[in-house]
Amino acid sequence: MSSRLEQLEALAGLDPKDTFVQYAIALEYASAGRFQDAAATLERLVTLDPAYSAAYHQAGRAYEQLNQIEDAKRMYQQGIAVAARRGDLHAQKEMQEALLLLE
Repeated sequence: MSSRLEQLEALAGLDPKDTFVQYAIALEYASAGRFQDAAATLERLVTLDPAYSAAYHQAGRAYEQLNQIEDAKRMYQQGIAVAARRGDLHAQKEMQEALLLLE
């Protein structure tokens, strides 16, 4: 039986622009401690879908794990703006709190 990551990567091969699959892959990378892969996947995801606010939050968290604080701040700031435009107050508040902890 293949791992969840292998299954997700197979799905991504069928449709590389499937943002939900890309997000799930990034979360699997983060769960495995592969934060650089997670951050890179999330950066690509927000290029594909700039309105995917959860991706900014997870990218910020991945960058924090890598101690790349300026990149984490950048992703939180961008995500806060996206969440505000979408009216996603919960995501906006979470990212604002994460950003405050870094400043």
